[in-house]
Amino acid sequence: MHHSASDIADAFVATRHTGTAIAAYPGAVPEFLPEAYATQALAIERWPDDIGGWKVARINDPWRDRLQADRYLGPVFARTIVEASLVSKVPVYEGGSAAFEAEIGLVLGRDADPERRSWSIDDARALIGNTRLVVEAASSPLVSMTSLGPAAAITAFGNNSGLILGRSVDLEALPGALVDVTVDGNQVGHAPLWGDADGPLPAFVFALEQATALGRPLKRGQVISTGALTGVHKVEIGQECTARFGDFANIICVVTARSKHT
Repeated sequence: MHHSASDIADAFVATRHTGTAIAAYPGAVPEFLPEAYATQALAIERWPDDIGGWKVARINDPWRDRLQADRYLGPVFARTIVEASLVSKVPVYEGGSAAFEAEIGLVLGRDADPERRSWSIDDARALIGNTRLVVEAASSPLVSMTSLGPAAAITAFGNNSGLILGRSVDLEALPGALVDVTVDGNQVGHAPLWGDADGPLPAFVFALEQATALGRPLKRGQVISTGALTGVHKVEIGQECTARFGDFANIICVVTARSKHT
């Protein structure tokens, strides 16, 4: 691995410590996923917190063909996973990229077998101990991050700045329900809570397999945020955002500047 991977990791660790934005990507954006994940691994090792979960994000065209993948994985650190409150804070980098995402969080009921490399939907489902309605703060210190593509986002802690945990729900009760997202009272997203035939389960399978491939098999209690249900909604500090999960629950939030060291 060439020298710049370490420099890139150091730069994103430093900006996370200070909570500040940067003007440009700190080096050459990795062209391929193995290099991006190797850089992410260096950053994880240098960040003083445990991994409390992982976020899964979709890879869209034109990146999907170029990278030969349709999802990526990023770490969610334990200190940034919080229970929803009356009004929850969505922490983002001031001057960076910032988005609000309504998602389904799947909590591991037991450790994944670290020797196992592939999972069926049914076997993966048997590992789920709890299902939570969640909001992801998808933010990086680089305002141009979304235009640089998923390999860049992977190196920047997977573009995750925090996770807000709403109420627990029965996974089987989700099909048929809808989720709505509003920003400052305006509806910006509307979608089924159970998006396709297997809902959030393919993203969960991906997380199981990718985390093991990265040498960090999933552990009991970790939360897997399975991807944006209504899209990636760009937000700014001070905006009020609400994720309405059908008749289950609302998560009401305000976008705030992230505090240092989280």
